[in-house]
Amino acid sequence: MSLLIVGCTVVDLIIPGLRRLPAWPAHTEFTPDNLVLLAEAPVFTVGGNGANAAYAAARCGAAVTFAGNGGADFLGAQARTWLEQAGCRVRVMRGVKRTAINVTAANRSLQRATFFYPGTPVALPASVGDCRAVLVCGWPHPPLLTVARRFGAWRAAGRFTAYDVGPYLATPPRLDAYRALFRNLDLLIANEHELSALTCTGALSDGERALRRVFAGHVVIKRGPRGARWLPAGSSSAEVVPGRKVRAVNTVGAGDVFNGALLAALGRGDEFPRALRFANAVAASAVQSRRGVLGLRVSV
Repeated sequence: MSLLIVGCTVVDLIIPGLRRLPAWPAHTEFTPDNLVLLAEAPVFTVGGNGANAAYAAARCGAAVTFAGNGGADFLGAQARTWLEQAGCRVRVMRGVKRTAINVTAANRSLQRATFFYPGTPVALPASVGDCRAVLVCGWPHPPLLTVARRFGAWRAAGRFTAYDVGPYLATPPRLDAYRALFRNLDLLIANEHELSALTCTGALSDGERALRRVFAGHVVIKRGPRGARWLPAGSSSAEVVPGRKVRAVNTVGAGDVFNGALLAALGRGDEFPRALRFANAVAASAVQSRRGVLGLRVSV
């Protein structure tokens, strides 16, 4: 099944293995306090929720069209090269001059400090063309009512609609704000933190119950190394799919890889449990690679 993914295009510069972050001095000179010498070279890789998912889905064998916000600069050209090499067909937004960039410093416990330039917000395309499924993801999302209207038209035409609510980099919309979208949605994806913020709850089970009161479709909750939880459409009982225990060296983009692999597996006809196991495995391969998303391995 062909897949349209709408989301942000980012180029990631990842600085791994830091022991500390530099401190602001009271002067403008290089000193041992404000200079950190790196023991290993930074990693330059594809990033952004949409681009990561599209790259992963294409590597997993899906016929992917990606609509993102890559700019007319050397970073945008590099991002398009990575995506096209993976097999994606890239739709270029008009008028975008500068591509989003994310600079992440991570210590050996994989805690992060991040600088992010988001670039131009992603615009939802007017048409899905011949694509049979649509995933909208990334930050900032297109306006909820715009997505709801387009999803309504596309779903009426037989398209499968999926939406990842995260990441929440600002105050999240209230759950009621999603009602129009939920009426036209087949699959909602979130991680535990996003579910808690969306539903204003603490416990995972409370969040699932709150979400189920307003949304009847499929729900997938990503839990990183603990796997995923799936609430089948119309059911309030979650099925647990365990994760893969691996040595993680780079977790940036793992959730996006999961999304792309999941949609690719569903598109080829896998049932949800099998598709979730596959998505867990592909995401686990990415976190084991220093190159992150570009280093994922696929075993169908």
